[in-house]
Formats: sequence, C-alpha cells, structure tokens
Amino acid sequence: MLQTTGNQTIPRETAASETKARLRLRPLHAALAAGGLALVAAGAWWLLDHAGVIVTSDARVRARMVTISSEVAGRIVALPIAAGDTVKAGHVLARLDDREARLALDAMTLDLEALESRVASEKVRARLARARGGSRIDGNRSGLAASEAEAATARARLLAVEADHARTVKLQAAGLVTRAAMDRAEASLEAARQAVLSAEAATSRSRAGIAEAHADAGEAQVIEDNAGRLVLEARALRQRIAAQMLTLEQHVIVGSLDGVIDEVFADQGEHVAPGARIALAHDPDDMWIEANIKETDLAGVRAGAPVEIRLDASHEVCRGEVQRIGDAATSEFALIPNANPTGVFTKITQRVPVRVSIGGDCRQVRPGAMATLKIRTAR
Repeated sequence: MLQTTGNQTIPRETAASETKARLRLRPLHAALAAGGLALVAAGAWWLLDHAGVIVTSDARVRARMVTISSEVAGRIVALPIAAGDTVKAGHVLARLDDREARLALDAMTLDLEALESRVASEKVRARLARARGGSRIDGNRSGLAASEAEAATARARLLAVEADHARTVKLQAAGLVTRAAMDRAEASLEAARQAVLSAEAATSRSRAGIAEAHADAGEAQVIEDNAGRLVLEARALRQRIAAQMLTLEQHVIVGSLDGVIDEVFADQGEHVAPGARIALAHDPDDMWIEANIKETDLAGVRAGAPVEIRLDASHEVCRGEVQRIGDAATSEFALIPNANPTGVFTKITQRVPVRVSIGGDCRQVRPGAMATLKIRTAR
C-alpha cells in the first residue's frame, strides 16, 4: 500500500519504520538533555562553591613536639617506654646510674657535719676566752684600785716623813738632836720613798694586767670572726649539697606533659651526654594544621573563618577554623636565601603560613600528616 505525503507517495511500511525510529531516539535525546543540564548544574555549583573559598593541599598537621633529654651525663639503667606509649606528666621515663652522684652527696654531707662541729667548737672557745678576759679585767681593775690606794697612802706618808726629816735637819743644825736621831729620820725618809715606788709599780702591774685581759677579750673576737667564716663556708657547702641533690634528682627523667611517645632514640645500657635526645613526644590535644597560602589569595582570609579539612589518612571531611595568619612569608625563614646573582629578576608568588585549628570530629590526626583545606573567605 502507498501513503501520500504532500506531492510524494511513500510506501506505508517505510513511513511506519521512520516513525518507530523517531520514537526510539526520543529517550536518548532526553537523556542527553538531562546529562547536559546536570553538567551545567554541576559546573554552576562548582563555580559558586569555589568563588568564596581557597583550596590548598599544601597543609600539614603540626604539634608541640617535646624532646625528652637528660640534663646530666650517665648510663641508662631503666627505660620503661616505647614508641606509641601514652604517658602522663610526672611519670618516670628513664633512670640513669646515680651511684657516683649519691656518693658525692654523702661526702658533702659528712663535710658539712664536720664543719658544723668546728663552728660549735669555735663558738665555745670564743665564749670561754671572753669569760676569761672579763674575769681578768675585773680582777686587775680591783688590784689597780688597791694599788692606787696604797700609792696614795705611801705618798701621804712620804710627805709626813719628809716634813719630819726637814725638822730633824733644822734641829741638828741647832745642835738639839743627836746623829742617831738624824740617821733614823733619813732611814724613815728612804723607806717612805721606796714604799711610794713599790705602790706605783703595783699600780703599773695592775694596768698591764687590764691590758692583757683586754687582749684576751680581743682574742675572743678573733675566734668569733673565725667561727663566722666557718659559718659562711657551711652555708656555701649547704648550697653545694642542694645543687648535688638536684643533680641526683636529674638522674630520674620524668615526663613534662600528658602525651604520646613518638620515637625512642636510646636503649637501656647506653651512656648519654647532657642534652642528648632520649625520646620524642607530643600532646594529642595540642595539634593544629599549618597551611601555606599564596599571598594573592589572602585578601579575603580572616581569623575565625570556617575551614573544611580533608585529611589524607582518613579521607573524611571535618571542621576547623583559621586561628592566625602569619606576618611573614615562608621564604623569610629559609636557611639558604634566594640570591639573584645574574641580575635577572623573576617574580615568584610567595606563600604565607596560616594556622588552622582542628575540630573534635577529625580522626586519625597525626603530626606531619598531609591535608587538603577549603577555607571560606570574606567574598
């Protein structure tokens, strides 16, 4: 049979086949249209999503790494830690051989006891010397008073004898006394003079005794000064003992934080020097991410901006926020400066460190791990 279409006559079978072909193509066209719309929507969403964010993979997890080391030299006799152990602040991490330090402390303690004994002995000597000097001073002062009284009496007697002698001389000149009476008068005068000299000598001896007694008192002061010097030596020795006790305590190495042991660098039986690393630890609650952002992308970054974190270890998205934006580019901290000896300048976009906090929903956070960040900007 024939079917007429316009001015053409088409067989009925051909028209039916063309109609069926067009009907089969309609779902394909619809699928293509839907796919195109999905691509357009995805592109629009990507543009909208990335218009106000900065995406970077130059981000690494950081932590406050603490080096566990010894402040003194010694041989490790106990090392009860291993990599991965959880430790608490104050727990013993290592012990060093402390026998030599303990013996030195015992010797210093004995020296201090001997020095304190000498101080006590010198103080007793000073008290005795002062007491002895005081007694001698008092005794000689009493003797001096008696000698001075005797001297005064002798001088008074001498004056009386001199007067009698003068009268006797006058009477002898007048022929009224005998020669024997004159001799007795001269003998009495000489005896009175000797008595005065003897009394004055006793007074001088008493004064000399007082001077010697004061010298004894001065010796007591010298002894006290020596005791004071020994007291200072004892105080210095106590300070050395305190330092030695601190050195003895430093033979026991304790943890300074609650954290995790990352690596152990020594073994039991090794001899370590002061400052040598024994282990490395970090605090799991004190970690952050440091990202290096291009300086051209920092215009819209603000502290407190939300951040999407995708850790390479977990491939899960967690949350964080910008804590701090660096004040200098990373090139300023390079060990080798970027010199330009040829004179040809090539401008390179610098990167600025940005610190990002890690939210509590982040898992498998390890120091040094890499991450991809999506930082929301003010735009």
